[in-house]
Amino acid sequence: MAGFGRDPYRDVKRQLRQEVGFGCPVADCGNPYLTWHHFDPPWRVEHHHRPEGMIALCLQHAAQADNRAFTDEQLRDLKSRGRAASVEGRFNWMRQEVLTRVGGNFYFRTPVIFQLGTVPCIWLSSDEQGSLLLNFRMPTVSGRPRASITDNFWSVPTDVEELICPPMGRLIEVRYSNGDRFKAEFAEVPDAAALRAKYPRSRIGAWSEGLPYPLTVAEVWETAAGTNIEFGPNDSEIGSLVIRDCFSSDCGAGIHVDVDEGQLAALFPEAPPAS
Repeated sequence: MAGFGRDPYRDVKRQLRQEVGFGCPVADCGNPYLTWHHFDPPWRVEHHHRPEGMIALCLQHAAQADNRAFTDEQLRDLKSRGRAASVEGRFNWMRQEVLTRVGGNFYFRTPVIFQLGTVPCIWLSSDEQGSLLLNFRMPTVSGRPRASITDNFWSVPTDVEELICPPMGRLIEVRYSNGDRFKAEFAEVPDAAALRAKYPRSRIGAWSEGLPYPLTVAEVWETAAGTNIEFGPNDSEIGSLVIRDCFSSDCGAGIHVDVDEGQLAALFPEAPPAS
């Protein structure tokens, strides 16, 4: 078939990720950054995307599988094993200046982007070297634990509909069957023109010219289904309030919504982090 490439269709990749519990199934691995190994038959024998003849593996073990480190029977066994309780990974983006884009709005030198009552939900911390680290806590009405990020280390309980984290290590996207959704992505822009080109639907003002380039952008989208909280690709919706195309700098908190302790307990199934 003309144009038939080695990268599988989206639904095939979803099935392969789900089969291995969103982490490399080789013993003592669990690496969540997965690629797609064709083994029955190998890609060199036939170009196909039949999931029964494929398996999701990390890059290291996929390379070993390409060189016959695993038999076909062993790979089928790896496909059938149960899931781990959670999948974990890390963003290795360590910068002392980060422009954060959350729900279509930009925040610079603003440590807390979004806070509910006493609970920070999207915020930046710093390590001993002064590098800024992303943190995320998802409110949910599901009563189930949700994905979180602590100092650039992310953890996702595997009771998810979809988890996407390509080997490039700059993106994670999580979707749940009830409509909860979360996405975080890092990128670097060399100058203000590149920033405007990256976000053509945003009205980026003169503030962009004074930023220290090249600059890392950390972008977060979030939908908390069943609540009035949504940070989409182009705007932030908190109740009846819609915010877009804003720039905040040198603030203690970008968005702070008062919520009583009873509501917080309902929105965070596990103990919330300290404020």
